Amino acid sequence: MSDKESIRVQSLQDELKDCKALSKALKILAGEVSCVLSEIAEKGGTKDICASMGEDAGRRLGKKAREKFGKIEKVEEALDICIYHTDSWYGYEIEIDHIEDGTIYINVFKCFIRDILRDRGLATDSPLCGITRGYLIGALKELTGKDVDVQIVHGNVEGVCREKIIIK
Repeated sequence: MSDKESIRVQSLQDELKDCKALSKALKILAGEVSCVLSEIAEKGGTKDICASMGEDAGRRLGKKAREKFGKIEKVEEALDICIYHTDSWYGYEIEIDHIEDGTIYINVFKCFIRDILRDRGLATDSPLCGITRGYLIGALKELTGKDVDVQIVHGNVEGVCREKIIIK
Protein backbone atom coordinates (compact mmCIF):
# COMPACT_ATOMS: atom_id res chain seq x y z
CA MET A 1 0.00 0.00 0.00
CA SER A 2 1.37 3.40 -0.93
CA ASP A 3 1.81 6.20 1.60
CA LYS A 4 -1.11 8.06 0.00
CA GLU A 5 -3.39 5.02 0.33
CA SER A 6 -2.23 4.47 3.91
CA ILE A 7 -3.04 8.07 4.82
CA ARG A 8 -6.47 7.74 3.17
CA VAL A 9 -7.22 4.52 5.09
CA GLN A 10 -6.15 6.16 8.36
CA SER A 11 -8.34 9.18 7.57
CA LEU A 12 -11.34 6.92 6.93
CA GLN A 13 -10.67 5.01 10.15
CA ASP A 14 -10.56 8.31 12.05
CA GLU A 15 -13.86 9.40 10.45
CA LEU A 16 -15.45 6.08 11.37
CA LYS A 17 -14.26 6.45 14.97
CA ASP A 18 -15.74 9.97 15.08
CA CYS A 19 -19.04 8.76 13.63
CA LYS A 20 -19.27 5.95 16.18
CA ALA A 21 -18.58 8.41 19.00
CA LEU A 22 -21.24 10.79 17.69
CA SER A 23 -23.73 7.96 17.31
CA LYS A 24 -23.11 6.87 20.91
CA ALA A 25 -23.51 10.46 22.13
CA LEU A 26 -26.81 10.83 20.27
CA LYS A 27 -28.10 7.55 21.73
CA ILE A 28 -27.26 8.76 25.22
CA LEU A 29 -28.86 12.16 24.56
CA ALA A 30 -32.07 10.63 23.17
CA GLY A 31 -32.29 8.22 26.10
CA GLU A 32 -31.81 11.03 28.60
CA VAL A 33 -34.41 13.19 26.83
CA SER A 34 -36.86 10.31 27.14
CA CYS A 35 -36.14 9.96 30.86
CA VAL A 36 -36.48 13.71 31.47
CA LEU A 37 -39.75 13.82 29.50
CA SER A 38 -41.08 11.01 31.68
CA GLU A 39 -40.19 12.97 34.80
CA ILE A 40 -41.77 16.28 33.73
CA ALA A 41 -44.81 15.13 31.76
CA GLU A 42 -48.03 13.83 33.23
CA LYS A 43 -48.49 10.09 33.27
CA GLY A 44 -48.88 9.05 29.65
CA GLY A 45 -47.98 12.53 28.44
CA THR A 46 -44.51 11.51 27.34
CA LYS A 47 -45.98 8.92 24.98
CA ASP A 48 -48.22 11.60 23.48
CA ILE A 49 -45.27 13.97 23.01
CA CYS A 50 -43.13 11.33 21.29
CA ALA A 51 -45.99 10.12 19.08
CA SER A 52 -46.75 13.71 18.10
CA MET A 53 -43.10 14.31 17.19
CA GLY A 54 -43.15 11.18 15.04
CA GLU A 55 -46.44 12.10 13.36
CA ASP A 56 -45.16 15.56 12.45
CA ALA A 57 -42.04 14.06 10.89
CA GLY A 58 -44.11 11.38 9.15
CA ARG A 59 -46.45 13.98 7.65
CA ARG A 60 -43.44 15.81 6.20
CA LEU A 61 -42.20 12.52 4.70
CA GLY A 62 -45.67 11.72 3.39
CA LYS A 63 -46.05 15.14 1.81
CA LYS A 64 -42.75 14.76 -0.08
CA ALA A 65 -43.70 11.25 -1.18
CA ARG A 66 -47.17 12.44 -2.30
CA GLU A 67 -45.57 15.19 -4.40
CA LYS A 68 -43.44 12.54 -6.09
CA PHE A 69 -45.90 9.62 -6.35
CA GLY A 70 -49.33 11.24 -6.03
CA LYS A 71 -52.07 10.23 -3.63
CA ILE A 72 -52.12 6.49 -2.95
CA GLU A 73 -55.45 4.76 -2.32
CA LYS A 74 -54.28 1.58 -0.61
CA VAL A 75 -52.47 1.86 2.72
CA GLU A 76 -50.30 -1.18 1.97
CA GLU A 77 -49.13 0.45 -1.30
CA ALA A 78 -48.37 3.69 0.55
CA LEU A 79 -46.40 1.72 3.14
CA ASP A 80 -44.50 -0.04 0.37
CA ILE A 81 -43.62 3.32 -1.20
CA CYS A 82 -42.47 4.70 2.15
CA ILE A 83 -40.29 1.69 2.89
CA TYR A 84 -38.73 1.06 -0.50
CA HIS A 85 -38.95 4.23 -2.56
CA THR A 86 -37.95 7.06 -0.23
CA ASP A 87 -34.68 7.73 1.52
CA SER A 88 -36.48 9.09 4.58
CA TRP A 89 -36.50 5.71 6.30
CA TYR A 90 -32.77 5.60 6.84
CA GLY A 91 -32.20 3.81 10.12
CA TYR A 92 -35.16 1.48 9.59
CA GLU A 93 -35.55 -1.91 7.97
CA ILE A 94 -39.23 -2.82 7.74
CA GLU A 95 -41.15 -5.43 5.77
CA ILE A 96 -44.82 -6.20 5.35
CA ASP A 97 -45.37 -9.62 6.92
CA HIS A 98 -48.99 -10.20 5.94
CA ILE A 99 -52.39 -8.56 5.64
CA GLU A 100 -55.32 -10.01 7.53
CA ASP A 101 -58.84 -8.59 7.72
CA GLY A 102 -57.70 -5.10 6.68
CA THR A 103 -54.87 -5.07 9.22
CA ILE A 104 -51.30 -4.87 7.94
CA TYR A 105 -48.75 -6.76 10.02
CA ILE A 106 -45.17 -5.57 9.70
CA ASN A 107 -41.80 -6.70 10.99
CA VAL A 108 -39.30 -4.07 12.09
CA PHE A 109 -35.83 -5.56 11.78
CA LYS A 110 -33.82 -2.39 12.18
CA CYS A 111 -34.89 0.73 14.03
CA PHE A 112 -32.72 3.56 15.30
CA ILE A 113 -35.12 4.03 18.23
CA ARG A 114 -34.61 0.41 19.28
CA ASP A 115 -30.85 1.02 19.17
CA ILE A 116 -31.37 3.86 21.66
CA LEU A 117 -33.59 1.70 23.88
CA ARG A 118 -31.06 -1.12 23.92
CA ASP A 119 -28.19 1.26 24.67
CA ARG A 120 -30.04 2.91 27.57
CA GLY A 121 -31.54 -0.31 28.97
CA LEU A 122 -35.12 0.71 28.15
CA ALA A 123 -37.95 -1.55 26.96
CA THR A 124 -40.08 -1.28 23.82
CA ASP A 125 -42.94 0.10 25.89
CA SER A 126 -40.83 3.24 26.30
CA PRO A 127 -42.39 6.50 25.08
CA LEU A 128 -39.62 6.71 22.48
CA CYS A 129 -41.28 3.89 20.52
CA GLY A 130 -44.13 6.30 19.92
CA ILE A 131 -41.85 8.19 17.53
CA THR A 132 -41.69 5.29 15.09
CA ARG A 133 -45.40 4.54 15.36
CA GLY A 134 -46.19 8.22 14.93
CA TYR A 135 -43.86 8.39 11.92
CA LEU A 136 -45.83 5.61 10.22
CA ILE A 137 -49.19 7.15 11.15
CA GLY A 138 -48.27 10.59 9.84
CA ALA A 139 -46.71 9.35 6.59
CA LEU A 140 -49.57 6.99 5.76
CA LYS A 141 -52.25 9.57 6.54
CA GLU A 142 -50.53 12.15 4.36
CA LEU A 143 -50.12 9.71 1.47
CA THR A 144 -53.57 8.11 1.62
CA GLY A 145 -55.80 10.55 3.48
CA LYS A 146 -56.85 7.63 5.70
CA ASP A 147 -56.60 7.44 9.47
CA VAL A 148 -54.53 4.53 10.73
CA ASP A 149 -53.34 3.34 14.10
CA VAL A 150 -50.08 1.49 14.70
CA GLN A 151 -49.79 -0.87 17.63
CA ILE A 152 -46.98 -3.07 18.88
CA VAL A 153 -47.87 -6.75 18.68
CA HIS A 154 -44.51 -7.89 20.06
CA GLY A 155 -41.61 -5.66 21.04
CA ASN A 156 -38.07 -6.88 21.43
CA VAL A 157 -35.08 -4.57 21.88
CA GLU A 158 -32.74 -7.45 20.96
CA GLY A 159 -34.54 -8.67 17.84
CA VAL A 160 -37.54 -8.12 15.63
CA CYS A 161 -40.49 -5.99 16.63
CA ARG A 162 -43.86 -6.87 15.19
CA GLU A 163 -46.46 -4.19 14.73
CA LYS A 164 -49.85 -3.92 13.16
CA ILE A 165 -51.32 -1.08 11.17
CA ILE A 166 -55.06 -0.79 11.60
CA ILE A 167 -57.00 1.17 9.01
CA LYS A 168 -59.74 3.11 10.76
